[in-house]
Amino acid sequence: MAKSEKSLLSKKELLEIFVNHRVHSPFPGDWESIFKGLGYEFWALREMEPADSFKNIDWKATAKTGKFYVREYLAESYFNVMLLYDISRSVHFGRKEMLQANIAVSLAYSAIRSNDGCGLILFADDIVEYIPPRMGKSHFMEILNAIARAEPVACSATKLDVALTELITEVPESLTFILSDFMYPLDFSYSFHHTAHGTTKHEVKAIQVLEECERGLPADAKGMVPLYDYESGATVTLDLGRWKEYNDTMSRMRENIRNRLSRAGIDLVTITPEDDFAEKINAFMKRPPSRW
Repeated sequence: MAKSEKSLLSKKELLEIFVNHRVHSPFPGDWESIFKGLGYEFWALREMEPADSFKNIDWKATAKTGKFYVREYLAESYFNVMLLYDISRSVHFGRKEMLQANIAVSLAYSAIRSNDGCGLILFADDIVEYIPPRMGKSHFMEILNAIARAEPVACSATKLDVALTELITEVPESLTFILSDFMYPLDFSYSFHHTAHGTTKHEVKAIQVLEECERGLPADAKGMVPLYDYESGATVTLDLGRWKEYNDTMSRMRENIRNRLSRAGIDLVTITPEDDFAEKINAFMKRPPSRW
């Protein structure tokens, strides 16, 4: 079911919910099952790849299909959930930043309830704030306060690379979620593909927050609309009559973003304020990762 605009909580409301100790949180509290890793509880089967260990082969499935399948498991113990949170000005267009805050607080709340560590990196063209991963309610409140107080940063270009460098430098291993609109050149040198020797210690997922109009315009739209670029400061006029050309351009841009992230071992899901974000993220985490 789609979410209406009223179902998105403001950052002030996010604070009030937890500061006032309300019993019922609007966030899903049982997302621990989306945090899969190497453990004892069976998760799913997938086709074997060169980096996989032979000890995880499911011989019954292999015998039935003639192809090698391996078993994946839920994480067996404590691990770190990291949130890389874009606060550049472009994310403040429309309802994107409210949606991003709702998702981030929901993930942090779920991690803390699952007795996992959670940390936060606020970034734009540089690191604005780093909160190392820890457990506990007071630590969750520290993350919530940082998100609620975050102000948009005016910068000529958002730099994901600085946030990834901070992550790798400061955190030994993690399940990391990048929350951003990704409406900027994705220039970074890191790869998060798992290697045969297990040198990759971070599993990184990308959650792209967009307004509906950034996905596409309705067919047969008409009129002229001025658009302000939050990153560059430039203003352009959009001819809504060219909706098909606009939609094709935005579709190619999203595909380029997906491909760039996928080449680095990062899977992407796109969410708008009209989506049920908990449902989309759960489905996203259950699907097999893309491989290059």
